[in-house]
Amino acid sequence: MRAWICYVKTDPHDHEVYRAKIRELIELAKAAGHEVVGETVQLRLRPHSGYLFGKGKVLELRERMEGAAAELAIFYDVLTSAQKYNITTALGTKVIDRYDLTLEIFEMASFDRLSKLQIELAGLEKAIPYEKLQASLRFRRGREHPGPKSMGEYAYHSTVSTLYKMKASVKREIELRRSERLVQLRKRRRSGIPTACLAGYYNAGKTSLFNALTGTRRDVRSTPFTTLASKYSRWTNHGDAILLIDTIGFAMDLDPRLIASFSLTLDDIRLADLVILVVDISDDPTLLELRVNTSAGILRSLGIADERLLVAANKVDKLDERGLGQRLPVLRRLVSSRPIVPISVSEGRGLSSLAREITERGREIAAKPTVEA
Repeated sequence: MRAWICYVKTDPHDHEVYRAKIRELIELAKAAGHEVVGETVQLRLRPHSGYLFGKGKVLELRERMEGAAAELAIFYDVLTSAQKYNITTALGTKVIDRYDLTLEIFEMASFDRLSKLQIELAGLEKAIPYEKLQASLRFRRGREHPGPKSMGEYAYHSTVSTLYKMKASVKREIELRRSERLVQLRKRRRSGIPTACLAGYYNAGKTSLFNALTGTRRDVRSTPFTTLASKYSRWTNHGDAILLIDTIGFAMDLDPRLIASFSLTLDDIRLADLVILVVDISDDPTLLELRVNTSAGILRSLGIADERLLVAANKVDKLDERGLGQRLPVLRRLVSSRPIVPISVSEGRGLSSLAREITERGREIAAKPTVEA
């Protein structure tokens, strides 16, 4: 679809960060198959509670979208149900936000039952409040207020009840799979094989690194979120066995509901003995800082302590000495207490050093008493 990008800038002194976020939104829109034909940015100290933009800006947006034959408005901000309804009504076109867009990409990349379950749960978390609002408004317009002896009341509760039942069913299946996964984890821990999990921003090179270390040929694509379901491989380096895990990539400003819906996949990070944070060191310094802070924030929320973290600074082959010299201090400032290993997966540079670091950490982990999950 022909898409128009929309962003509310709340900091008048921000001249770089908001542009990086808009570039990422455009990248995600293209990954979902949309053609970006324009953008609108409004400076507001506070987003409008009903329309996000001011009402006048929404009318201007409608004119610009009509002129460009745009069929879809994509907002960076996660819209409330009321905002989405009001903007959709005012524009007369389809409206989605970054949450919806991310789910579109997830759906395109999902091939296994677990991924589809987690995507369905994330979609329901967002859809239920919006459907409740729409159902309520439909009955009001039709003078069928939800109330005693009203068909509107029956239809309203039927719609909402069906969505809640779907959500409960999906959550039950995910929790069942989560219980099974925890049993597997306990067995692995009793075997004495340490687990090392690759984590980090999407397109940082996690799956390429996974393939390089383990000799596997997992699918690698340039589109975001290629990995939704975790991948596992037993890896042996100089006689030391480690279970290596590749997981879903992170993204900026992920809604907490979206993160919570993928709790089963994120368990692989949360419960790993060692987490290898893979960073694209070739990002420009502003974007590098944003992405590393995003990744570090999610890892902190999962309870990953510094002693469990190792940083792999990937794609050094894309930088000259000066470019690398500009970025390494930024990375060290952000992850000062964690070991940093510069690597290039595409050229094989630094992989032996990284493998040695992982193996040494694995030996330390294996020597500690086993703690049940």
